[in-house]
Amino acid sequence: MIAANDNSRGIVILLCNLTDAMALPWLDGGYEVVMIDPQHGETTVRDGVTRFAGTIVEAGDLLGRLIRSGRVVFVAGFPPCTDVAVSGARWFEAKRMADPYFQAKASIVAEQCRMTGLLSGAPWMWENPVSVFTNIFGPAKHTFHPHEYTQFCADDNYTKKTCLRVGGGLPHAA
Repeated sequence: MIAANDNSRGIVILLCNLTDAMALPWLDGGYEVVMIDPQHGETTVRDGVTRFAGTIVEAGDLLGRLIRSGRVVFVAGFPPCTDVAVSGARWFEAKRMADPYFQAKASIVAEQCRMTGLLSGAPWMWENPVSVFTNIFGPAKHTFHPHEYTQFCADDNYTKKTCLRVGGGLPHAA
């Protein structure tokens, strides 16, 4: 499914990723990018980017092939925050009434991001705002406020404190 490019510098996997914002710097640097998200609508391969229209579980065969290729250089995950961000805590009870497992399901997706990173052997990270994930995965290794970087991406000017959980050789906070 991925167009093998032996001239690329390696493969970057972006999980729960719909937009090109994270992909473009890697593409510009000579890497192939594989983005996995059910919101892609259809799976496409074009210009060094594979957009897999499915969940991480549905992409399991593809992810296995990529990891076994030894060409994965970085994995990033952006699991949905809708059901876990503390900024939305006032809606948790209503969500719990509708689905008692709503946060467990969100945690499974975050764990899939973490495990893909671990299995890849490459540096990895997954991102989420301040959330109940601290109670599940422990404290984040890094935090930042995206608005501090507005000069890099003016249309991404939100102030929600964001957490990074990292591994595979990415440095931890001191």
